[in-house]
Amino acid sequence: MTEQPQWLDEEEMAAWHPFVVAGMHLFAALDRDLREALDLTLLDHGILLMLRNAPDGLTMGHLARQFGTDASVVTYRIRRMEDRGLATRERNRVDGRLVVASITPAGETICDAAGPIHVTSVRNHFMDHVPRPALPVIADVFNRLYAFQRQG
Repeated sequence: MTEQPQWLDEEEMAAWHPFVVAGMHLFAALDRDLREALDLTLLDHGILLMLRNAPDGLTMGHLARQFGTDASVVTYRIRRMEDRGLATRERNRVDGRLVVASITPAGETICDAAGPIHVTSVRNHFMDHVPRPALPVIADVFNRLYAFQRQG
């Protein structure tokens, strides 16, 4: 016999539903603002920021784990950025099965341009609507969720 799911109660649903809907709208808005300004997705921006902080580059698998996606998604995004001259890919010298991505000078430049656009978008779509006293609670909740996600 299949065990029945433990459905969300009213209080849980009151937290869960707005989180999902607001989160989807928030990430769509952040993505849209970067796309309109620089033809850069939110994921592209995140990947470039990680590559910027990794002088030796990062593998597709490492990037995929950081963003909770699979390597094929990251590989596709890196290929598109490579076509634009924002990133490069090369085989790992030690383990030829691995592909390592690195940021280019043009990628650095677009990161610099994206920063002010992204922070303005974060303020407009998130920070301006959250009371400052709530920030530590929000940070705690999402740090817990992030820690849980990283375990799996």
